[in-house]
Amino acid sequence: MDSNLQQAFWTWALTRYEDIALRDCLLALQESRGLVVVEALFFAWLAEQGRQLDLSEAQHMEEVITPWVERVLLPLRRERVAWGKSEDAQRLYREALRLELEAEKTLAALLCETLAPQLAVTDPVSCQHNLGLITSLSCSHDLERLIDAFER
Repeated sequence: MDSNLQQAFWTWALTRYEDIALRDCLLALQESRGLVVVEALFFAWLAEQGRQLDLSEAQHMEEVITPWVERVLLPLRRERVAWGKSEDAQRLYREALRLELEAEKTLAALLCETLAPQLAVTDPVSCQHNLGLITSLSCSHDLERLIDAFER
């Protein structure tokens, strides 16, 4: 795996996630449609790097990340949310939040590892195509909302 690629993506993702409107849109789609936020950020980042994915690449990425998302990321998130509702469990909540972030970094590494051939820097392309390949964004309204949030 190219750690420079992973670091470049992660730095970009953290910067974009600071945009409150984008973050709110991503989290709303995570809650309502099961969007994997890191996947959406990765697909948008690839577009910004000039990489337009094809359907088989997007499907392969989803196949690779789904076990990690289902077995690690989602259970951590469920526990974190449950612990966040309890005053007595705030230490556990903070630890779960830290672990969830580490799980998302691992997810980013998995996405970077599946990228073949390696990314070559070219002119940016619209993120609409890449984001449209994400299975959980099958509703055109959700896709349009996310594209608008990224392009602000």
